Amino acid sequence: MKQRKRSHIKYFSKPIIEGQYGVVPARAVPSHIPRPSYISDAKPVYGIYEGAPVVHSQDMIQKLRKAAQIAATTAYVAQKSVRQGMTTDDLDKIVHEFIISQNAYPSPIGFMGFPKSVCTSVNEVCCHGIPNLRPLDGGDSLNIDVTIFYDGVHGDTSVMAQVPEMNPEITKLIDTTQKALYEAIKICKPGQKFSKIGDIIEEVAGDEGFTVCELFTGHGIGELMHMPPTIIHNLNDYPGVMVPGNVFTIEPILLMRHDQYLMWKDNFTVVSPDNPSAQWEHMILITENGYEVLTKREDETGI
Repeated sequence: MKQRKRSHIKYFSKPIIEGQYGVVPARAVPSHIPRPSYISDAKPVYGIYEGAPVVHSQDMIQKLRKAAQIAATTAYVAQKSVRQGMTTDDLDKIVHEFIISQNAYPSPIGFMGFPKSVCTSVNEVCCHGIPNLRPLDGGDSLNIDVTIFYDGVHGDTSVMAQVPEMNPEITKLIDTTQKALYEAIKICKPGQKFSKIGDIIEEVAGDEGFTVCELFTGHGIGELMHMPPTIIHNLNDYPGVMVPGNVFTIEPILLMRHDQYLMWKDNFTVVSPDNPSAQWEHMILITENGYEVLTKREDETGI
């Protein structure tokens, strides 16, 4: 495992400051677009999900393929739209309008009270950043986490984007995080332990001297956004093995330095001050002979 001395490096000249920029209210979703159940039900639970992983029917898998591809295309459109000077609220507008153009619902709106259509996590924001009126600056990096609801199921994926001029160390972090995701995907197959995913991610991160975020996990997905199994991205002893028909996300967060965070008062934004992070996410279907990446984008190679 590599040990990189990064404690003296200051990565961001303009830190992300809580409450500095305004948040525009959620954009309207046309009334004809079906809503997920949590819009009218009690708040959903996030955490370790109890019960056996769902084995989806062929009909449900077809629905998940479609929802996953809407999410993947949305993420691709958002990633290619990133420009210096635009705000993350501008990205929210792009994502929102594309999703509803597909007759899908932006799943984040109303999920545990989240106020926007997408999560945008800039620089030292690890995850669940709320789009706001902060302009993107040269050298910024951000995660764009897209979740949609279509035909009764959710699709979920996330991508990274950078604004030139990029810091090569942060680019390395982003590339290593994607490599960790890809290597974890490649070991997925019937009979494989779910815990093996964390082994692979920890190994790839450690080889480059990066730290795995242990706080957040992947999850099963289907009619609910979050369901069994829980996908832990670090070394773990989570029980169970993969079987055909399982669908789940792998979504590692890697950090440049330590694995320490704080949450803002909005109860969503998780920050590790002056500690760059990166995250990529895919939805995986376990097939009879291996895996299928349901959220693979048109520009992707290597998986």
